[in-house]
Amino acid sequence: MSPTTLHRRSVGTRIAVVLGALAIGVTTVACSSDDESADAAAAATAQSGEWPRTVETAKGPVTLDAEPQRVVSTSVTLTGSLLSLDAPLIGTAAQPKSTVTNDQGLFTQWADVAADRDVEVLYQGQPNVEKITAAAPDLIVVSTSGADSAAQQVDVLSKIAPTLLFDYSDKSWQELTTQLAAAVGKEDRAKERIAEFDAKVDEAKNTIAPALQAGAAPVNILTYNNPEDSRIFTTESAQGRLATRLGLTLATLPTEITGAGAEAGRSDIVAVNAENLPLALTGATTFIINAQQPGADRMKADPTLAAVPSVQRGAVYPLDYDSFRLDYYSANNVVDRIVAALS
Repeated sequence: MSPTTLHRRSVGTRIAVVLGALAIGVTTVACSSDDESADAAAAATAQSGEWPRTVETAKGPVTLDAEPQRVVSTSVTLTGSLLSLDAPLIGTAAQPKSTVTNDQGLFTQWADVAADRDVEVLYQGQPNVEKITAAAPDLIVVSTSGADSAAQQVDVLSKIAPTLLFDYSDKSWQELTTQLAAAVGKEDRAKERIAEFDAKVDEAKNTIAPALQAGAAPVNILTYNNPEDSRIFTTESAQGRLATRLGLTLATLPTEITGAGAEAGRSDIVAVNAENLPLALTGATTFIINAQQPGADRMKADPTLAAVPSVQRGAVYPLDYDSFRLDYYSANNVVDRIVAALS
């Protein structure tokens, strides 16, 4: 597939005026199409920090002519990865205030980092084209799915600045960070961040090993929602994979429960109703996703779960609200909380 060509065009009189006023002093990252040999050359230079380069996106390869200097993220999920890369992020979308966001709608695990770097919150919810235009970005990043996706506005956004789409639904945070790094020229920083995390995981694994040998495993990982369906996280989930790397063994689910997950088309998360939840929680320890201590206390006080091994052991631990969606920052937090629970 040849690289996608992105051109900057007028989006109505108002946007044209804003762009014209902000054009001076703004570095433009233009995109162009080349033949297959040029594509290969651009891809090769990405590893050496040279430009132009071809970046793989969810919609195919795109060639960027210069390193971006003013990046806008329309996805609060992508924003965390960009911050971890020390990317030149000047503005971001946000979500409504909730348990996982601060008053501005930024994820709590990295909201302070964004504030320290003066990243502007451009809007909450639906993309605000005027605000994005006024920020004068030379690169816009968009997620293809999720509540923070602006994929339907890509045609309009592409007229403001080159716009790249990334799919985080099928990637680990490490894979997503690596892909974004190529787009902003931060490959070395991505390698550093991943290496830092790997070292942290190795250290944590050694720290909690005695607890595991003393009977803290196997473990359950779930969102506890009684009386509504709870959701068990399997070894296919990001949280399950992280637990496995830490040396934790996830408790085996009964066949009838895993079958229900397969029927729903999911292998990473399995919905379990209140009646079957005691059958699913066979582990010696339970970690609750998207919960703080009151949530753990509520589960321990649930009379329908009185016979569950982890409840009887008092080994029910919350992993906090940022544990549902992992990025560099929240993954580090989850490791710290598991160590605190088991060490």
